[in-house]
Amino acid sequence: MSFQCTNPDFYVRSADDAETFAVRRDALCTSEVFRDMFTCCGDSDETLDLHESADSLAALLTLLHHPPQPPTQFKRDEFNLIPKVWNDTKTVIPLPLLPMLFELADKYALPSDSVIGVLAEHLLAHAPEAPLTVFTFALKQGLQNVASKTTQYLQPMANYSLGEVALIPVEAYHRVIQLQDIRVKTMRQYLLSEDLFPHGYGECPSHLREATQLWHTKRMSLAVKLETLTDVAGEMENVAYQEPVQNCVLCRKACIAAVEMLRYKCRKIYRTVDKLPS
Repeated sequence: MSFQCTNPDFYVRSADDAETFAVRRDALCTSEVFRDMFTCCGDSDETLDLHESADSLAALLTLLHHPPQPPTQFKRDEFNLIPKVWNDTKTVIPLPLLPMLFELADKYALPSDSVIGVLAEHLLAHAPEAPLTVFTFALKQGLQNVASKTTQYLQPMANYSLGEVALIPVEAYHRVIQLQDIRVKTMRQYLLSEDLFPHGYGECPSHLREATQLWHTKRMSLAVKLETLTDVAGEMENVAYQEPVQNCVLCRKACIAAVEMLRYKCRKIYRTVDKLPS
């Protein structure tokens, strides 16, 4: 990571790599650690030696001089898909850099709101693509809000190896298992209770038996393979594109209504562990 400073009035040197950086004292004073150093040592020295590698020091100085901004986000048009927003990848700090930045922010007591809080937003931005990595790291850092929000992206825990879940505390692991179990059971309940023509409403006299059987076969097939991340409504929507439903106004209308009801119900199911009863 490169670092540049305009109008420097001080120098910081990497004792490990003997590389010197021109900096601003006022920017360094954003850190409690540097403020204490200057209070104890006064203004006599023009260069401060730190036992950090040049790369780590450049990263620290960047955090101090150019605090990170939250990722740029765009709301999605789809109303039932996760994530609810897109993060502009060009504005998101790469995941491999975040552990080092969190360590430096903690070590040098950087402001929790303007630095650590924003780093947490960048960490959460990686949750859809790397949920287990983000979840375990967030737990380690004590970022409970990030960890909780990340649980909505976790695959069924049985899909992960023992080595992958080894870093999850037992209590946190159990809460995820509870969440995923509730989600699957509730989705299955909603799926099996949603009929194509409930109580005969919107019934198609021409294709009643065929359309009903098509819907029933699809939902029974889906019910046995439901997982916590299954898009129930999206899967059942496929019925609308099969005969006789596809080309029948009544059948298609009933199918769309049933799918929308499933979508509405499934949207209400707990997605994150913080919503679970204590």
